[in-house]
This record gives sequence, C-alpha cells and structure tokens, in this order.
Amino acid sequence: MKTTSRIIGLTALTCVGLLTVQGAAAHQAGKANSGYVGDNSSHLITDGFGHCVKTGFWTPEDALADCGDKVKEDVATEPAPAPVAAAPAPAPKVVTKSVSLSAGALFDVNSDVIKDAGKAELRALADHINKLADVQSVDIVGYTDSSGSADYNQKLSLRRATAVKNFLMDNGVSPRVMTTLGLGEDKPVASNATPEGRAKNRRVEITIRGTQAQ
Repeated sequence: MKTTSRIIGLTALTCVGLLTVQGAAAHQAGKANSGYVGDNSSHLITDGFGHCVKTGFWTPEDALADCGDKVKEDVATEPAPAPVAAAPAPAPKVVTKSVSLSAGALFDVNSDVIKDAGKAELRALADHINKLADVQSVDIVGYTDSSGSADYNQKLSLRRATAVKNFLMDNGVSPRVMTTLGLGEDKPVASNATPEGRAKNRRVEITIRGTQAQ
C-alpha cells in the first residue's frame, strides 16, 4: 500500500513538472473537482494548449462545461400518471308499481276480514315488496261504492285498508313504510248505477315505491 502511494505521488509530481515545462496556467473560469487538477485555490489547471488537466481518477460523471467536456444531462423523470378515478356506480332506479285489488275478492259484503282467496293474492304482493332492495313507501287506499251512507262507507274503506296493511306486515313488510287511507265512495272508477260498476268501485289500491335489487 505504501509503495502504491509513493507511485501516485511521484506521478502527480511528474505531471506538475510537465505542466510547468509546458506553461501550465490557472483556469480563470471554474473550480476543479476530483476529476481535474487544481491549484492551491482549487482553480482548474490548464496545459499549454488551454485544456483542463484531468486526474487519473476522472470519469464522465466529473465532466465540467468550463473544460469543454460534455456534461451528462439529467434525464427528466416523467411524472407518474394521475390515478384514474373509478366511475361512480349508477344510482339505483326507483320504480313505482300500482295494484288495484277487487274488494269482492278480498272481503265479503260489509266485512273487513280477508278471505282465503284474497290472502293468496296478498302473499304474492308481500313477496314482491320484500324482494325490493329498498322500499320507500307502500300506500294502501280503500274504496267502496255509493251504497249506504258516506260516513259508513268511509269507515269501512279504512278498516279494509288497515286489514290489508296488517296482513302485509304479518308477511314481512315493514309497518314503517306503510300508510293507510279510507276514501269511501270518493273517486269512483265506474258508474255506481249498475252492479258491474259498483263492483269495480269496491277496491283496495296499493302503490309501492322502491328500488330493485341489482
């Protein structure tokens, strides 16, 4: 190791001697780094031809523009692409379904007790409601024909709407989404002058609003 140091030292002295012979001068523009020979003030040393004197350790990484060497350019780093935002999921579609059930199929005359035939129809309706992803409302409105007093008909229509609500609740429909109303003989859909028309007016209308499962 000591021998190698002596050789490097002798080499450096030889270089300095040669520079002295060839008219070496300090470079006025730049400072030396580890790849170039500098004077006591670290100014670059140039040879008789005006070239910077390089040390034996010079690499392209040490290149200085002041010495006319091509400086390695920094490669610009491409910015990372911005993350692509995921498309928002489509909003659930709200659907509305209205069903009109004949009171004659659901109830006996002047009764608010649901018949067995009517129960099967209401179970199918409850199954449809329970399959919705979200139930917003179930509005149940009872109607009668014009036979009897208006007050009696209003109360009978409300009792029938309430009976339907209770049956749907027993079959899994939340009572929080259901409302009931009795309108009696109001808003007929047919003439009350005929038996056929009165039968159409005796009805329970159910309007369901909610979103379907995806």
